[in-house]
Amino acid sequence: MQQLADKLPPSLKSMLQANAKSRLLARVDTVLMVFDAKIYDLANNSWRSVTVAEGVSQAESIAMAARELLAQHDTRPTVLLLLPSSEFIATQVNMPGVARENLRSALALQTAVQLPSYERALAFTVNPSAKSDGAADIVLWTDEQRIDALFEAFAAQDIFLTAVLPRAVAAAGAMHSAGAVQINDADATHLTRLVYRDGVLTHYLFLSKQDLGDEEFARQWQEQCLALESETEQVKNMLGAQDYSDLSQQVKADLEYSFLPNGASEARRQAEKGKRLSYLAVAALLVVLLSSSPFLWQSFQISRLESNLQALQEDSAQARADQALVREFELSWGVLNEFPLQNISQTLLELQAVLNPSVLTSIEIDEGSVEIEGESPDPQSLLQQLEENSLFTGVDFARATNNNRYFIELSLSTVDYDAYRQWYFPDARR
Repeated sequence: MQQLADKLPPSLKSMLQANAKSRLLARVDTVLMVFDAKIYDLANNSWRSVTVAEGVSQAESIAMAARELLAQHDTRPTVLLLLPSSEFIATQVNMPGVARENLRSALALQTAVQLPSYERALAFTVNPSAKSDGAADIVLWTDEQRIDALFEAFAAQDIFLTAVLPRAVAAAGAMHSAGAVQINDADATHLTRLVYRDGVLTHYLFLSKQDLGDEEFARQWQEQCLALESETEQVKNMLGAQDYSDLSQQVKADLEYSFLPNGASEARRQAEKGKRLSYLAVAALLVVLLSSSPFLWQSFQISRLESNLQALQEDSAQARADQALVREFELSWGVLNEFPLQNISQTLLELQAVLNPSVLTSIEIDEGSVEIEGESPDPQSLLQQLEENSLFTGVDFARATNNNRYFIELSLSTVDYDAYRQWYFPDARR
């Protein structure tokens, strides 16, 4: 069944994967948020401090604080965890030649190129929705081992960590604004400014407050923030945990920008295995139906191929016209330009170098065929030297030698009159 899934069209596979992810995120019943070394339950704004003790990782500290915070839950909580922007990296990418449905695959192949200095494995999210303005895509990255460690730490506390999401993105998604909304997120150490339009991140700025001590950084930051405000219809300041709690009823997992830990994805695969098999069975049935209708399938294939052919012909029209012009020129002038040249002077010089000190008494050259006659103290050696010269081919005695007298015939390897006549005068008789 997995082999069948691999053969499905990319658009169908993406749809099945998106549906499975959506069903998993729909199970979230608790939204927790990390803000200034505290973890909050947005449903009631209760919180616990996150204290990292010696020998305990930060992920384990967050999970233990979450367990204390959710101690009153009767069932195993299914959690969406909102993390500060310092846990993520935002980059801009522009891939104009890549189809939108292939954007994630292209990014996966270029992970090392996008962030070459980051040595650990990275997970990324991006919204592949088509954009008409041709702007760059905003890609969010995070440490894959980090979110996997969080999943394992939460699992050890009997909490199912479904997804991780930048808290500023969660606030933007909760605004439900018809136009562009700007989120200004600030905590004790960092500032985040992002613009979210119709479910797509269009701008993402992040700065450590320490950098504001540099006048040049502070000036550039203010300029960029003013530029963002001019592009948005609504600005929302998220300056504390209470601001997020006020949006608690609207905050939910973002289908495109939520990071799924590998453990959650595996749990989802196991839980959805039966449903996935059903979907694949339906897809297989559709494939069988299409295959059993050869005329319909062939008509579709012919239509698609004709469309591709027409597009290719339109794109190559100029090139074919140029090719025809070049071919016409070659046919018109090739009979002159490609006439075999025997280069008599070079032939005589090569013969002189080989024959010396022998005597040449007669030479005849006709369409690349050469006959020489003369006297030599060693005609057999002379024949061998002519055979070794790359200018000559088909070297042989024309008739028997008489003492020192030689008669040798050979051909020039640089000309081919037969091929020339066959190409330009195929109907001519010799």
